[in-house]
Parts: sequence; structure tokens; C-alpha cells
Amino acid sequence: MGIVHIPRTAAAIARGYMKRRSSPLSNAEKFLVGIGPKNPPHVYTSRAGLFDVDVMFHMNNASYLTHAELARWEWSAFNGMLEANLRSKSFFIVAASMVRFRREIAPLKKFEIETRVGSIDDRNCWIYQTFHNAGTSSANNDERGKVLAQVFTQAVITKKGKVIQPRSWLEDCFPGDNTWDDLYTTSNEVESQFGEKSSRFMDLEDALRTSAARHDDKVTK
Repeated sequence: MGIVHIPRTAAAIARGYMKRRSSPLSNAEKFLVGIGPKNPPHVYTSRAGLFDVDVMFHMNNASYLTHAELARWEWSAFNGMLEANLRSKSFFIVAASMVRFRREIAPLKKFEIETRVGSIDDRNCWIYQTFHNAGTSSANNDERGKVLAQVFTQAVITKKGKVIQPRSWLEDCFPGDNTWDDLYTTSNEVESQFGEKSSRFMDLEDALRTSAARHDDKVTK
């Protein structure tokens, strides 16, 4: 898997840096791409290629998570978060992901992924990604094509092996920016758009955690 995945990851990071260099946005504006509900999402474009398609002749379910990860790598290189991670020797760790499949993606079909940090709390970052048909809607040029799939990810930031508060990390790496106020789930806009999703996700996580702990108590390895 690493033989294929590592080069794809490196390519996604390179694309992010190239987009960053060619973008007319200021560095401050680039950073805000994909941050919160008020700023534009980052858009990743790809096709269902040879390594994505299964025997059903459409993109395999696991490939959606692969492309969601590649989209996050590209986004982090574009907006500067990857460099901030490297400078601070911190890591972005996915704790859980939920995928909802809506429409299949045929071989070689072009698609886009919108990525944004929807909200944060004292421990987690909640990242919402949507797969769309490539291009914009003919009825409304401000809207992307129909939704193909949705990915909701719970992530944490770690440093020296310990989970740190997202807000503390963001304020240390990007001082002087008050964008974080809009990311907290106490914000009315965040609460309406992402709070319900994260709340239900946490309920599911608690149920799964309890089930796993119940099993682990019965075994020794």
C-alpha cells in the first residue's frame, strides 16, 4: 500500500504548494481557505483512477477515504498548516471518520472535494468534506455539482505524544487571528451548520467506545 500511497500523498502536497504559489490571494487569505463556515472551502480535483476502481466497476468505498485524506494534505500545504505542523513538531491525527455514500463514481469520472474545518472544541477538530460532480451547477454558478459522498472526520492535534487544545495550537502558530471564535461550537452559525453533526457523531463514538471496552474487559490480548 505504501508503494502507491506515499507517492500519491507527496503529489497532493506538491499540488497544494503549487496552488499556493500561483494563487493571487494574500498569505492571510490563503490561510482562511477551508477555515470555518464563513470562508470558502478548499477544492481538490481528481478522477477515479486505476487504483481506485473495484470489481463493481466503480470507485471502491475505501478509495473515498483515500481521496479525502489526499484532499486534506493538499489543503494543508495550500493554507500553511502543514508548515505550521512541521515548525511546531506537532501532528494532525484522525481519531474517527464517517462516510455517507450518495452516488457512485464511475471509472475516470472527474470529481471535486470541498474541505473545511467546520468547528473545534477543547479537544477535537471537526472536518467536513463533500465529494461533488466536477464543475458548477448550470442553474446556479455559485454552487458545485451534485453531492456524491460526504465525509465527517474527528481529528486531534498531538505534540510530544499528548493531545493539545486546537485553539492553543492555532493561536501559537497563527497569532493575531480571531477566526477561532467562529469555529467554537458555541457560535450560533457553527452550531446550526456543524454542531448537530458533531454532537451526533460523539453519541455514536461513545456507543462504539463502550462496546469495544465491554469486549476488551473479557480478553487478555
